[in-house]
Amino acid sequence: MESKKKDGMIYEHFKSVYEFDSVMGNRNVNSIFGPALSSHKTDSSSWSGTKDFPEAQDFMLNGWNAKISQMKEEMMKYSQKVIVQRQKMLKSVVGYIPCVPNAIKGVPKSMYTFEKKEREEKRNTIHLVFNSNASCDFSSEQLLKCGLTVLKLAMILDKSKIRTQIDVVPFMSFDGSEAVGCTIQIKDYRQSFNFSKMAYPIANPAFFRRHGFHYLEKTQGISRSWKSEYGCSLAMCVSSQKEKYLKFAGLADNNVVYIDIHDCSSADYDPIKLAVAKGIKI
Repeated sequence: MESKKKDGMIYEHFKSVYEFDSVMGNRNVNSIFGPALSSHKTDSSSWSGTKDFPEAQDFMLNGWNAKISQMKEEMMKYSQKVIVQRQKMLKSVVGYIPCVPNAIKGVPKSMYTFEKKEREEKRNTIHLVFNSNASCDFSSEQLLKCGLTVLKLAMILDKSKIRTQIDVVPFMSFDGSEAVGCTIQIKDYRQSFNFSKMAYPIANPAFFRRHGFHYLEKTQGISRSWKSEYGCSLAMCVSSQKEKYLKFAGLADNNVVYIDIHDCSSADYDPIKLAVAKGIKI
């Protein structure tokens, strides 16, 4: 775990959901939030994402199956689309598809084959940080579309031989001059996509409305004003606040790309448009 604290701002990074769970399990609740905790309220509405905290805990540690099939199917279709886009059809002596006109004429090159386009430079890396924190008017389906947009971008980068690390944001907010936030790694540069483990933090509102709130409720050294509305999510803050916090947290480096729900929706949930908007060269 990495931790930073300076001038009223706090940032922590966890290497996995298991490390996050272990650390949270050993921390006491900040007394300003007692006795009722927003993260632990029983709520059957879609706003909370789960009926209670134990269900959210199960999804985080063991996987959330509800959306896995949909995510896999969507990613499989997009993967095939990316493969086709990265290939150029050529005429050859051997191949996969016959070139009928050439075959009739007796031309040796009477088959179509594909030439794969490969990057010649060394394999690069990009660190993606996805903030899925959203207001109540943002539907779970929109949230899923945002998560899939980020995963599709990571897939394109991977097929371009650019390895990706993906971190997710359970909580990252301002309250006046104070700011609190953390990230959790769900994929390192060498790992493949594990949809079972990614589905919950990528697409379930409970990730920030239960685990994110839970993180804030166990953060010490913050003012009592946080209790009222749990701050303003960085995704909703003005650009100057975003820049200030990301720089403090070390998430403004050249190799780090911060993405939130508004970035995804502004790009029409298109990973190519998102890459252009974020200055990523593919």
